[in-house]
Amino acid sequence: ADPRKRGASRARCRGAARMASDRQKLVAVVAGTAAVAVGIGLLLRRWRRPAVPEGGAAREADACLSGVAASEPEAATEGGELGLHEQAKKAKDLGNKRFQGRQYAKAVEEYSRAISLAPDASHKDVAVFYGNRAQAHAMLEMHSKAEADCDAAIAIDPRYVKAFCRRAVAREKQGNLEGAFADFTAATLLSGMANEVANEGGERVLKGVALARAEARLAQPMHTLPSSSFISTFIDSFLSHRQLLAQPAPRSVAQLGKALDDATGLQRTRLLCERARCFMRACQYELALTDWLATCAMLPVPDGTQWLDGISVPPAAAAELLAAWKAEAEAGGDPAAVSPAMALSMTGMFLHLRGNYAQAMSCYNYALSLQPSAVDVLLKRASLWYERDEQAQALVDFEAAVAVDPNNADIYCHRGQLHILQGELASALLDLRNAVALDRGSVLSRIQLGMTLHRSGQATEARKVFAEAEKAFPKSADVLNYHGELLVEAQDFAAAKQKFSAALKVSGGKYALAHVNMGVLLLHQSQDLDGGLLHCEKAIAVDPLCETAHVHQAHLKLQQLDFAGAVAAYDAAVALLRMKQELIDCYSMREATAAQLQLLTAQPEIYGPLMAEHRKRAAAAMAGMG
Repeated sequence: ADPRKRGASRARCRGAARMASDRQKLVAVVAGTAAVAVGIGLLLRRWRRPAVPEGGAAREADACLSGVAASEPEAATEGGELGLHEQAKKAKDLGNKRFQGRQYAKAVEEYSRAISLAPDASHKDVAVFYGNRAQAHAMLEMHSKAEADCDAAIAIDPRYVKAFCRRAVAREKQGNLEGAFADFTAATLLSGMANEVANEGGERVLKGVALARAEARLAQPMHTLPSSSFISTFIDSFLSHRQLLAQPAPRSVAQLGKALDDATGLQRTRLLCERARCFMRACQYELALTDWLATCAMLPVPDGTQWLDGISVPPAAAAELLAAWKAEAEAGGDPAAVSPAMALSMTGMFLHLRGNYAQAMSCYNYALSLQPSAVDVLLKRASLWYERDEQAQALVDFEAAVAVDPNNADIYCHRGQLHILQGELASALLDLRNAVALDRGSVLSRIQLGMTLHRSGQATEARKVFAEAEKAFPKSADVLNYHGELLVEAQDFAAAKQKFSAALKVSGGKYALAHVNMGVLLLHQSQDLDGGLLHCEKAIAVDPLCETAHVHQAHLKLQQLDFAGAVAAYDAAVALLRMKQELIDCYSMREATAAQLQLLTAQPEIYGPLMAEHRKRAAAAMAGMG
């Protein structure tokens, strides 16, 4: 798959903040499929795919039954066991004829007779009898019985690939997707990835498992914000927010805290807003959110109920407070003053970034009811609409913003992002050129413009945009890092390394993404997995909330076949991810890795040698990439 398409798939969920949070792209671009094409077939599926026989998936039932003819004849044993065994095999052969004639109930009878006749219940031929009966039960839609027969077959022969496939199908039919995936994984490994039923079934079921896990994870409320670097970039994309935070802080956090001890009413809202801005300037976003929430919790709501956690005030007092606050904001005169709509906008933004979408939407709607012309709120709500797959609503909000202020640069920066996510690069370029022309201080607009020019085949102009951005923002680690990513896509790895190094230098070594990118670049240049992991560890040390670092760490541990370490790293990543597609991608890798770990732990004598062979082939494939 085209790694840029894969990046765009993830981008779709990020909305307007996506370009500056393109966390997954680099590993796919630099390291090819090595870090991500693992799935149920480890690293080898993309490099070694067996030819599909004629008929493909349509022959699945035949494929499940093929190869069940009589076992090799055996020497006679004492007590007439050969005669009984031969009778059992003949019953099985008759069952096969019944099956091929679609007489499934009669096939079950014959296979049952074969099982009862067999003198040695542990003989591998008996595993085949159970396996064939399982398939007949499956054709009768008796999936629980099919699963039980496969259990018996696998207990006799734990390397019986078709029994694993049939049990996987039976489990899938009963809604046990995780169990089905475990069986397809076993069949894939045991067959050396040569069994298409296992390969295709595993991929199909894994999608369902990952989707279910992602949806369950999204249903749980988030209580922490994402990485501060991500939040800073998003905030910086709004000129009004940059201007608000550029206002001098007349009092310290300590002074404001002391003043808040006895403050009430309108004075309290002023102090909370002022302290929230102090926290934002210091990138202490959790504390900022706490103060914004406390401010908004003092406002009335249409039904008079408490709608956010925080300070509770009587409805009458809340209405009076809102009226006084609005009057003060409309009077103007203080450039640092925060209106009720702005407080709601800030609160909604942080809740939005935290993944609390319902509460964020409530804040945005409330803000617009107070100030319909609030462009920043319209743009944030458009982003949220887009993340919820309601593109038409997003476009309505963009048009409303243009009607309010057609010269607002933020509109074109964020609408340009929407065009990028939809693959409309020509429209994106028009908007982003406008954004840069109207707001020369927007770092994000320049980054997006440069990357879009590059992906539109205008490499010379793209590099010029980044060179100008570096000159305008010499201390911006974002500009240097994304310029490096552009150079990676252009296969100029030496220049990319210089940019990543520069990003680390200007950030004092605290820009996590540059650490990750340096690690993946090292992997590409010298296949140094240990060095790549060391960079990921550095990224996590400087920013434990950087989900990209955890994802890449998991990928690299998986390449080392450190399944336990990879699972732990994927778990750390899914605890931080907030976007559905990103969660699906991460859970896909996590579940595939966990399934292999479970097999290796439960039966090392079977799967250990297989893993060793995979390790050998993966190492050869990685060496070939250099």
